[in-house]
Amino acid sequence: MRNPRALLPYKHIYSGRFYVCLNSLFHKFNLISSIESFSNEILFEIFEYLSPYELFQSFINLNYRINNIVHSYPLHLDFSLISRLEFDYICLNLQPKQVISLILSDEIIPRQIKLFKEYFPLFQYEFIHLQSIILIEIFYDTIILPESVKYLEIRKYDAYKNVDYNFKPLIKQQAKFLTHLKIHRIDILKSINTQFPVLTHLIIDGGFAPDIDRCIESTNFNSIFQCLGSSITHLYLFIDNEKGLNINLQLFSHCLTHLTLHFYEELVVSFESIKQCVINLYQLKRLTLQASGKYDLNDGNQWKDFILKTNIIKFNFKFQISNYNLKVNEDISILLESFHSSFWIEQKHCYVGIHYDEDNQETFLYTIPRFRFKDITYPSVNFSYKTTASSNIEQYFFLST
Repeated sequence: MRNPRALLPYKHIYSGRFYVCLNSLFHKFNLISSIESFSNEILFEIFEYLSPYELFQSFINLNYRINNIVHSYPLHLDFSLISRLEFDYICLNLQPKQVISLILSDEIIPRQIKLFKEYFPLFQYEFIHLQSIILIEIFYDTIILPESVKYLEIRKYDAYKNVDYNFKPLIKQQAKFLTHLKIHRIDILKSINTQFPVLTHLIIDGGFAPDIDRCIESTNFNSIFQCLGSSITHLYLFIDNEKGLNINLQLFSHCLTHLTLHFYEELVVSFESIKQCVINLYQLKRLTLQASGKYDLNDGNQWKDFILKTNIIKFNFKFQISNYNLKVNEDISILLESFHSSFWIEQKHCYVGIHYDEDNQETFLYTIPRFRFKDITYPSVNFSYKTTASSNIEQYFFLST
């Protein structure tokens, strides 16, 4: 059988053009005279190139068979950037059992959860295959989730807006089912008094706390982690206060394999503080750091000695170095010299770049391609970067999209 993907040379097919495109394909391959002739497999392949709105607009109510196929297709619904017309049309035509993931947001359509619940008042019992839900800028309504939801993400971009809105009941209600949780502030977990027995992935991305908000300062990371009752394997922490510099993660020493620490840029972080945080994480395989600090963060030999005492396989970082201005190429070579060893290049395949932002007078040391600067001109006559990679690898990293 011809690969059905070969029938669809365009990644994005808009509903207004769909029938024109499909008709041209019929003539090109002389395959069928009616959409009825498509197998379920080929129809599913076509559906992959359509948004939910385009899917329903193009295929719903053609006939009984097509309706059944459409309603058996797994849907990933993103209502964050959608018009009210599209929202209503999708809600009118979908079958709850086909929805796998759902994103709701108040940014474009205010009180979207309330509107969604009007369409599906028995949401908790109807969406039996829902696995993931993301709530963006939700401040007015909440929702009871099905037990099938394993991934919960709460995004809040404006820290000053509805600061008193309480997400704790929602998280507490779902705690025993969640394997993945992403929240914008750690204080959401404070005083929640419940355990997360199957939680393995936790992201606390911090956001931008109001200056008047002292809640984080009185928050004890260690006591919160202990109350979770979880064996966390993947942890991402945004740390925006000095108290977080002394965070103790030894509670997860038996299970944590992936760790990302992202420090607020105004915090001055030292090598020693990071070492004390990580050195006893015996299962750690991947470490990613973003921090501003002093010259000791630049020492590749120091990082080498540290990594050799751990089980870390992959190490990525982006360091903004304080009080260090690059003026000549000799300075650059000195900074990169300790990362030019066989340990970094041959054993770890870890390539390090350095970039000096003249406009802001900031120096960045970073691993590539993970933290490759997207706006660097390559090649550049005037120095803005230098790396430890060979010229062919460097060209690949900076020219690849």
